[in-house]
Amino acid sequence: MKDLFVDGAIGRLEARYSEAASAVGLTAVLCHPHPQFGGTMNDQVLGALETALLASGISSLRFNFRGVGRSEGKYSDGVGEIDDVVAVTTWVREKSVGERIILVGYSFGGAVALSAQALLVPECMILAAPAVGMFGQQDSPTVPSLVVLAENDQFVSADSTKDWFDAPNTRVEQIADTDHFFLGHHDQVTKIVREFLKTTFID
Repeated sequence: MKDLFVDGAIGRLEARYSEAASAVGLTAVLCHPHPQFGGTMNDQVLGALETALLASGISSLRFNFRGVGRSEGKYSDGVGEIDDVVAVTTWVREKSVGERIILVGYSFGGAVALSAQALLVPECMILAAPAVGMFGQQDSPTVPSLVVLAENDQFVSADSTKDWFDAPNTRVEQIADTDHFFLGHHDQVTKIVREFLKTTFID
């Protein structure tokens, strides 16, 4: 694990790179929850997602959006945050030429990742309780995607989000008896993500 800074459009972005023990040429860029509601790269749901990634041989890069932690700048209503994802992904691709990218996002971060997909063309996306529609009209996933929902989510409607992601290239999994924070179910989140990665990149 290495703490570092990535140059963004408005200044430096705080990041943390974790290299998988048996790397397979894939790096995941992890986008955290809403900056104005306490979201940071240290979020526990992101930790559950990262556990699955590293166990699957996929390196990870967590980062703080502008204005969060030691990242420079200030909150930009999701628009500037898309630029942050682009900057971080560009850093990964410049660091390791040919490295394939997975976009990962939770809540607000899921909406940002979804908005950035057309610019970055990732291998796939993994979205946990994505706040679809937060930034207005958004395109459906154009790459293989996993969406993990919580049955009793108090912020993101599981039913309407499931309908929105109704597409052949998207797998939707709903975890029962939990809310937006997946409390007590982080291990289940990790298991679902590992299974998706196995079928997407191994089988």
